[in-house]
Amino acid sequence: MRMTRCRVLAVALAAAPVPAPAPAPASAAAAKPPPGPHWVMVGRHVDGSPVEVDTRSITAWGDLTRGWWRLTLAQPRPDGTAIEKHLDAIDCARGVSTALETVTLRPDGSMIGDARETPSTAITRLGPATPGTTGEMAGAAICRLRPPPPKPRHHR
Repeated sequence: MRMTRCRVLAVALAAAPVPAPAPAPASAAAAKPPPGPHWVMVGRHVDGSPVEVDTRSITAWGDLTRGWWRLTLAQPRPDGTAIEKHLDAIDCARGVSTALETVTLRPDGSMIGDARETPSTAITRLGPATPGTTGEMAGAAICRLRPPPPKPRHHR
């Protein structure tokens, strides 16, 4: 049986292993962070519970900085609260802050309460955090972890 060169080449190609596709460049995969919160531990509450800041929630808000922080309690409180989430507005330069919203959750994540005020009302309560408290620690962390301000654009 006589094989032609084309048939030999076809048989050789059919038996050859198929190469795996090239992986996507790392820059394409890392170009956009996944949606949703990114909680970073910034310290501990007096009972040892973690205090975390959602770095993706930190944004400039006029002259203030807004950001979410949460406290996951070691033991739920008598009302069932296992997690507290706080949205604070902070004047990082002056060291004053105010709560905009506080959400309390049960261990299963269901909501117990959601207390919020209008921003104009909350701003009237801007003041220094009580020294040594979890709120003071979280506010300092939000200021430390905030994104840098945008670079000024120079027009030519």
